[in-house]
Amino acid sequence: MSEGTNMYLKKLEIKRFRGLNQLTLNFNKGLNVLIGENNAGKSAAIDALRICLGYGNQWKDIYISASDFYLNKTDPSMPLGDIEFHLYFEVQTPHKEGIFNDLFTVNPEGKTELQLHFSYSLYEKKGISKIRHKVWGGDNEGQVVTPEIFELLYLVYLSPLRDAV
Repeated sequence: MSEGTNMYLKKLEIKRFRGLNQLTLNFNKGLNVLIGENNAGKSAAIDALRICLGYGNQWKDIYISASDFYLNKTDPSMPLGDIEFHLYFEVQTPHKEGIFNDLFTVNPEGKTELQLHFSYSLYEKKGISKIRHKVWGGDNEGQVVTPEIFELLYLVYLSPLRDAV
């Protein structure tokens, strides 16, 4: 029997994803609930989490497409910027941080933190739109995250029940 790592997602930053130009969500340990009006970005935030925490899963049912890039409605001619997701985790059991060495960093306050970053860019090759992505851990872009780390991040997604009777 293995002991858990007592880790939780502390903060999620979303940039230029669907209708969200920039959003920061702070989470508490335990249950967190997103509440808001229709078209406020709740589903986009959940989908961002699904994309990040499901990364490396061979049965991926959600991915980034060209229509996911944020379009500035006040200036549609403005170039599309990269989609960015930044996840910040807190480990409650400090001696377990070494398990996630690929994500390890020390924040400006001198406190240890685990970070996971995703960046998606849209480019054109021979008239066809393509998406390039980068994934890194810690605060240094290019710091490799091994597949074993993603195996330790569990995601359970229950799709919404609409028009329940």
